Amino acid sequence: MRLVNRLCALGALLALGPGCRGFMYGQTGDVTTHFAAEHVTPFVMSTDDAEMACASGLAMGNFTMSFERVTDRPNKAALSALASAASCAEAHAWEAELRSLRALRANQPEEAQDARVEEKRWHAVAARRYGAAWTRMTQAFGTPGGECPTLETPEDETLYLVGLIAGGQAVTHDRAAEGQAGIALDVPRLAARGSECLDDARWFGVPSALRAAVWLSVPGAAPEGEDPWARLAAAAELGESKGMRLARAIQIESLAAAGRLEDVRAAIKSYAESREKTLTHAAFKLLDQNGLLLVQQMSDRMWTRETGHRTPLGALGTFPGGVAPTTEDTSLFEGLGGDAPASTP
Repeated sequence: MRLVNRLCALGALLALGPGCRGFMYGQTGDVTTHFAAEHVTPFVMSTDDAEMACASGLAMGNFTMSFERVTDRPNKAALSALASAASCAEAHAWEAELRSLRALRANQPEEAQDARVEEKRWHAVAARRYGAAWTRMTQAFGTPGGECPTLETPEDETLYLVGLIAGGQAVTHDRAAEGQAGIALDVPRLAARGSECLDDARWFGVPSALRAAVWLSVPGAAPEGEDPWARLAAAAELGESKGMRLARAIQIESLAAAGRLEDVRAAIKSYAESREKTLTHAAFKLLDQNGLLLVQQMSDRMWTRETGHRTPLGALGTFPGGVAPTTEDTSLFEGLGGDAPASTP
């Protein structure tokens, strides 16, 4: 029976299982959610292709959520799909930002303005998707702030953490979109409360990094005697030591928001050194990869402002004005009417 249920779920996920329809709807309950939690979520978390994960969320999100018309709401599966789809919009917003910065350097105000509008639109899409993921998390596990939910499996813990991160990201993107998505401003505070339900050592410092980031974004939110910056630094070091560096990425995002650019450079350098020295945790490659994309965007922003181009290949952890190693083959640019791009800025 259990095998039949899983095969029906797999067939549905591949859009190849109409023969299972009556069995699924009549007897299996929320089989989509169970299949996603038991198999899809841990498998995807162990991969390092963030773009494939984002595409999966876009392709399968609505299909997965449509099952709520005939059975229990697949909140856990929907949470994963929506967070993945949100990362697609996030990537588009980052690209539009870099386009705007290049246009400003080239004295092209119309192009810069157009890119800024595009960026804000994509931030709004990301905010709505992350916000929907947060809502699905609250429907699956309850709204954080009261008693901790019963997280029965490691996969439940993973989904809960993803939902907490989604809540914080929803507000961040909505601010960048000038409030187009209308995300409630108390979401970060609730996410911080929820993070107390997860073991910090088990989850690579991410829960305490989330709390510290919220304390820094909401004046007066830090408990008496707490130093949010020290908490962030400790969480980042813990994550780096275990090969899952998302806490460092959260620290870098907070430092950038506070305008502490020298500290941002130091943290990005530490991040890059950790990737060289410490293998990524095999079960959570995707979370680590998402951290890499965020750190890389921070670096690209700095490089683009100074040089007009993003971080050269192999140069994460270095900055304009210093020596930037590169693995790029510049011979392709020879004879095109200009000098080949320099290996160093």
